[in-house]
Amino acid sequence: MEKRGISKLDLKRRNRMQILRVIRESGPISRVDVASALEITRAAVTIITNEMIEEGVLVEIGEAPINAEKLQKGRRKILIDINVNSRFALGATVDEKEVSIGLTNINSDVLDKSSMVIDERTTSKDIINFIIKKSNEMVENAGLTKDKVLGLGVGVVPSMWGKLKIFYKDGVLDFSNFIDKLSGGLDYEIHCGNAIGLLALACNEYKSQNGYQTNQAFIHNGNQVNLAIINKNELSPDYISYTSTIERYIVTLNGKSYEGYPNGSVKAELSRTAMLNAMYEIYSKEKTPVLYELTEGDKTKITTENAFIALQRGEEPVKNVIDEIIAKYTILINNLAISHFAKKIVLHNFKLNEKQFDYVKREMIRLVSEEIADRVVLSKFEGKNNFLGGCALIIQDNFYTKGGMQ
Repeated sequence: MEKRGISKLDLKRRNRMQILRVIRESGPISRVDVASALEITRAAVTIITNEMIEEGVLVEIGEAPINAEKLQKGRRKILIDINVNSRFALGATVDEKEVSIGLTNINSDVLDKSSMVIDERTTSKDIINFIIKKSNEMVENAGLTKDKVLGLGVGVVPSMWGKLKIFYKDGVLDFSNFIDKLSGGLDYEIHCGNAIGLLALACNEYKSQNGYQTNQAFIHNGNQVNLAIINKNELSPDYISYTSTIERYIVTLNGKSYEGYPNGSVKAELSRTAMLNAMYEIYSKEKTPVLYELTEGDKTKITTENAFIALQRGEEPVKNVIDEIIAKYTILINNLAISHFAKKIVLHNFKLNEKQFDYVKREMIRLVSEEIADRVVLSKFEGKNNFLGGCALIIQDNFYTKGGMQ
């Protein structure tokens, strides 16, 4: 009978991967505490971490601070942490309006970035050529050798899959055609994924809170409404590809209809088109004179910014529409928080400034509770640095999952 088991290399990689995970979630940390967290011997941890320090993957950062309440005899613990400048990552994200690309270290600190505005006239070749050109330029400008670059991670939003010829194959997203075209001009490993999940990973706070990881719901507002769930620092498999299923959630009983979706669905009530249509219904020189003036009589110029200005100037019809939209989103957010045990709900691409977001939060508190409203935050790279989603993918796949091994 053929004997099967884990190889020494696989075991080594797994042990290193687990050590990196603990440091990522709890670091800086001592070897003793790493051993305790993983329930393996201190000697084993010392051997592995010393090797990783020699390779430059980890770094010693000095003695742990003294805890006056728990004074210990003997030598103080030496803290270790991830050497965030040991490797570097290229990342790109393609959404409906922009291709963004950047270069970061392991900690996602941005070293370089660039972007290109796109529209329906932009071809897939234009997008691919831009990614190739800027990737090569950034590596060259940073003076990095190939062995220092983890590779290129690319996130593509679902509404752009057709343009880039990304389709499902056997129930899984097939990026092979897209990757082949990028590989023609790049000498780096290329990984691709649904941008929504990758943006959620980039927004995730990996540090443990009170000793455990919390769940996060990530809502992306674009031509589609998309959802990704981070479950204890891992992207939930159910949301790796099918992130637009949130559009079938019901937020208004017997509400507006949209073909192929239940009445009162997110698609019918909270898509970008649906929200604009709600504004169009009230828009006129007589009913909304402030908004009419701000948009110069052209309803296609309605934006979040001028709608909130009209609200602040006492335009009652505009206030009613905005409050209705907030109420529907509050229902959605409350259900996500409860059904996914999400302690944080991240809103991405909602284009809200701080004052507007405060108004939204106050309405949520009034409608549900302060406890639920406090879970809602704006994406930390709202409106910029979307390429960090691609960086998050290649850092996860080619650094953490590989245990920092090349």
